[in-house]
Order: sequence, then structure tokens, then C-alpha cells
Amino acid sequence: MLYESENTAESSLDRVEASFLTLTESPGGLGVNGADFPGLADRWFGLRELRVEVTRPQTSVATRQAVWAFLLRSREVDAWKVAAVGMAMPALRHIAATLAPAYRGDVADLDAEVLTGFVEVFAGLPADAGGIPARLVFGGYRAGLAETESYRRPGTDLPVVEAVPPWPWLDARWLLAQATEREVISSEDARLLVVNRLRGVALAELSSRRFPGEELAVRRRRAERGLAAAVAVGDLGPGTGGGR
Repeated sequence: MLYESENTAESSLDRVEASFLTLTESPGGLGVNGADFPGLADRWFGLRELRVEVTRPQTSVATRQAVWAFLLRSREVDAWKVAAVGMAMPALRHIAATLAPAYRGDVADLDAEVLTGFVEVFAGLPADAGGIPARLVFGGYRAGLAETESYRRPGTDLPVVEAVPPWPWLDARWLLAQATEREVISSEDARLLVVNRLRGVALAELSSRRFPGEELAVRRRRAERGLAAAVAVGDLGPGTGGGR
């Protein structure tokens, strides 16, 4: 088991991270031979170092894909299951932390849902699938989004766009482009979300006589609800078509 079901002050993500750090302690910690992966140096990489390496912008998509394919092939061994979650921890933490302010339940429960979403995809994804890291963390994102929507704090917006783990895990702009292509949201609303949610330009600054702030807020809310619904039913995301 990767986590316990009972609710404690320490969340499931905290416990898996602690286990990951224990498994990767030197000497004798888990690691890989870099020669087995394209783009890595011909030397031993402990998993803590490997986790940093696969999140560097300079690391190629082929290298990340090969590392995650190896983790999928190793998933029958419990230690490697923990290792895989630990490798994805930066993305899972981003999802949970971004959603937490809008969640009215115990944040440990939200962490557990994000973890469960990741693990469910990890358990069934073929090792020869395309876009492995994106598909795995999107499982955590989808589960966390659904949990937060079910127990959202009154008066708060669901941070649909902001909670998407940033590149090299995923790319919120790619998700918005996919949503536009599939007519989940309009191209105008996608641009609104990029400028307002990703670039941080306030609606008051975007307000005009043609599009007053109140109207922009309504459009933003409608677009984010459409995105969340499409993600929940599997109409959007890596592995659903659209280039990943």
C-alpha cells in the first residue's frame, strides 16, 4: 500500500515523500544507470538526483519518457511504486497546494484524492504509452479537481487552470488549446483565462466599455466550469487525442 486510509495530521503525500527519501538514502539507495536512458550521463543516478534531472527544462522529452517507462515496467515491486510517486511529487504537490484554498474539507483528504488519481493511472497505463508523465499527473489533477468541486468553499473559484502542473509535466496553454479545438470553451474565453489566470492580469484591468468586468467574471466562471466538467468526464487531457 502507498498510503493509509485513516485521516492523520500528516497527509498521504507527506508519508510517501518520507518513504521516498528513505528509499533513496545513500549508500544503497534506489537509483538507475544513466546509460540505460537516452540523454543521461553514463553513471549512477540516485532517484533524488534523477527527480531533479527529469524536471529540468533542458532535459529532453525522450529522456523523461524513457525514465517513466522504466518506472511503469518496475511497478510490480512495492519500492518502485513508492519511487514513482516520489518522482512525481513536485507535480502532485502543486496540484494539491493550488486546489487547497478552494477546498472546504480536510486538506489531507484532498492530498489522498490527488494521490489516488495518480496511482490509478499508474497501475493501468501501458509502458509503451505516449506522454507517460503527463498522463500520470493528469490522473492526480483530475481526481483533485473533482474532489475540490464536490467540497468547494462557498464564494471561491475553482482554480482549474492554475492547478495544472507546469511544464515539463503538463502545460495549461495546451489544455486550453485542446478545449478550444473541441469547442468546450471559445477561443476568446481561452485567451481570457491565459491573461487573467496565467499572467495574473486582474479583470479590472481588462474591463472595457464593450466587455465590463462583471461580464468578464461571468465568462471566466462559465469557461472554468466547462473545463472542469470536460476534464471530469474524460473529454480533455493527455491520451484523449490532440497530440499527446
